[in-house]
Amino acid sequence: MSTPRATAGAPQSGVPAAPDNAVATVALAVLGIFVTYVPITSVSVALTTIGHDTGASTSALQWVSDAYVIPMAAAVLSAGVFGDIYGRRRVYLLGMLLTILGGLTAASSSAGLDDHALQLLWAGQAIAGVGAGLLIPTTLALIAQAVPDVRARGRFIGLWSMGLVAGLALGPIFSGTVLEVADWPWIYAPSTALAVLATLVALRLLPESAPVEGRRLDWPGQLSATLAIACSIFGIIEGGEKGWGSAESVAGLAIGAVAFVVFLVVERRSDAPLMDLAIFRSPAFSASGFAGLVAMFSIVGGMFLLSLFLGYVQGLDALQIGLRLLFATGLGVLVGPLAARLMQHVKSLHVLTLGLLSSAAGLVALTSITAETGAWDLGWRLALFGFGNTTMMTAVTTAAISSAPIRMAGMAVAVNTALRQYGAALGPAILGVVFSHQLAGGASAEEAFGAALVTNVMVLLLAALVCGYVARHEEHPSLSR
Repeated sequence: MSTPRATAGAPQSGVPAAPDNAVATVALAVLGIFVTYVPITSVSVALTTIGHDTGASTSALQWVSDAYVIPMAAAVLSAGVFGDIYGRRRVYLLGMLLTILGGLTAASSSAGLDDHALQLLWAGQAIAGVGAGLLIPTTLALIAQAVPDVRARGRFIGLWSMGLVAGLALGPIFSGTVLEVADWPWIYAPSTALAVLATLVALRLLPESAPVEGRRLDWPGQLSATLAIACSIFGIIEGGEKGWGSAESVAGLAIGAVAFVVFLVVERRSDAPLMDLAIFRSPAFSASGFAGLVAMFSIVGGMFLLSLFLGYVQGLDALQIGLRLLFATGLGVLVGPLAARLMQHVKSLHVLTLGLLSSAAGLVALTSITAETGAWDLGWRLALFGFGNTTMMTAVTTAAISSAPIRMAGMAVAVNTALRQYGAALGPAILGVVFSHQLAGGASAEEAFGAALVTNVMVLLLAALVCGYVARHEEHPSLSR
């Protein structure tokens, strides 16, 4: 009989043996999260090109980003339950197939020739976003399945986190390189090709998980959550484009608010809730959830603004934008392990607060850039922003898990992940509205950019204040385990 692979952690007393293909399973999980996060930044650096070729407005470009992250935020809530019921291998393959289909749909857009280019792009982004939402919790669950030893598992979750950071870092480079030789629909080629590779390898090597008895989907909760997320973002974007008193904005915000109330009522009464509201009794968990939302709000919203500024104001092409953003995203490869080591000696909420404050400082530094700001002068500001971003993202999941009872650890990860993705949708929506409103009021592009960044800074400081206060006063752990 074969022995478990050493890389998966040797079996110990009371610990089940890892499967023989544990290495392949972990590799597929890391590749899966990489493929999921590449489009977030790869599309951002192409926004200027897309805007030039299609004549898209700022609000239309906001939808390019949000068409991906809204379905991601909605799908991530039920993905873990899908994996428990239907098997994680099936859900992984479905997520990859949707990624491929979404990429092909978006790539079918014909820039400058097809009147429906933007609509196809939005549709492709949405399809791929559902796939991404399925993959995020499934890839984590695959690591837990492949590495039963909890002590060994932490190292592999670290690899998973590095895959996430690498996706964000390399997305702009992929996109910029493609745009040097091809039209913008081809920016989907790298992630689609990687998804095809992952699918072929998974079909051959990825084992199926055993079904979990007693699990069922909370359809009322899923539908009301999806409606609340989508309608609230729609209302915000339409409010910035057509006015807050417009029928579209009022209807979107009103329906979103009602759907949110319905979601809370449904979850409170459900015996198998999508989101167990009892978890929010922990101030530390609530603080980490809010910080996770703000972190992705800042990262995705900030990248959205920076891509527009560098493209429209500084006149840079996509590759030049991608190389400059590497100051922010590439730093994560170095900062992530340092932040993880720091959390061995300091409360994760304190590390999270450090990240929030560092990101805010980086954005304050970025408010003074102009059309003439050089690459290196821009670089140190982006590096400070990137240091904060990676510190936040490294600490936020640990803070969420450590503040929840062990029996709710899975729920803690799912809820925190959903809040982060909702923040990713809110970032371009709200900051894009501030940017557009300033331009419409006669501000220069630099002034509008600065005003939007100040809004981002205020949100980060609020989250830092909340986390710092809770870290100082919260007992650890706060809920009975």
